[in-house]
Amino acid sequence: MVRMKPTAPALALLAFSLPMVPHANAQQQPSPTTATHESSARSDVEALIRQSGGDVSLAFRSLDGGAKLLIQADRPFQDSLVMKIPVMIELFAQAEAQQVKMTDAVPVRNLFRSVVDLSAYTIDRAAEDSLASHPGRLMSLYELCEAMITTNSDIAANLLIERLSLEAVQTRIHTLDVDGMVLASGFGDEKAAATGLKNTTTPHALMNVLLLLAQNNVVSADASAQMVGLLAHSRLPGSIVGDATHSVPSAGPSGEDQHDAAIILGARSFVLVTDVRGLAAPASAALVARISRALAAAI
Repeated sequence: MVRMKPTAPALALLAFSLPMVPHANAQQQPSPTTATHESSARSDVEALIRQSGGDVSLAFRSLDGGAKLLIQADRPFQDSLVMKIPVMIELFAQAEAQQVKMTDAVPVRNLFRSVVDLSAYTIDRAAEDSLASHPGRLMSLYELCEAMITTNSDIAANLLIERLSLEAVQTRIHTLDVDGMVLASGFGDEKAAATGLKNTTTPHALMNVLLLLAQNNVVSADASAQMVGLLAHSRLPGSIVGDATHSVPSAGPSGEDQHDAAIILGARSFVLVTDVRGLAAPASAALVARISRALAAAI
């Protein structure tokens, strides 16, 4: 399990029961439907939220696209791992277009430029970034992507953003048509954050990105399967449960916002994103588990 930065909310980004062969994965996906209805679990979910005393926003969609539920789903939140997903997508898109090669090597360094005034900044060693102790090491773009997603490395993400360009990642988000997701700067750019340039998403936007990935509709079916596979290996805690899952308790510090996001594959396949505020980590984890069970049962 990776320790998050002290100021960062806790996120679980999990994918379960994914075969390693991309085409096999594509064949197992439910057929999307154009007939969408609100989940019949709304009243149960709202009752669970009221009973908990927490402030919850969530976005849910069954993988066949039939059932959905949105509660305060356009409320923005900040989470460093979430905002690394569009960076990963842009890498796979540029590799698919042969603009870069996944095997291209980049030397690791911890020195970056603020989008505000190009002043230099580094990722704080207190963040315990997995690449902080490897200056000068040559890593392929794929290895950087793997470190970025599986260990939430800000250094890896910033190196990739420099190679791909921030503008390209921002354009990719727009191309995906996911209003509510904003990558305004590199990671750890405190000067940008102080001027209001913050990397944020909403549960609705994140759910739409994960749904596209789960349905093999990002870049290509093969690329989507590989990206979901990377997300499945993210060593971060979570509390969303469903068919054939391997869930572990959320482990964010007491009093922090708790963010959970999951692609659940099984007899009842769905995508769920939650943002819980005002509850300690154990209570938040228990609430999200109950919500996910209620939503899964109604599919």
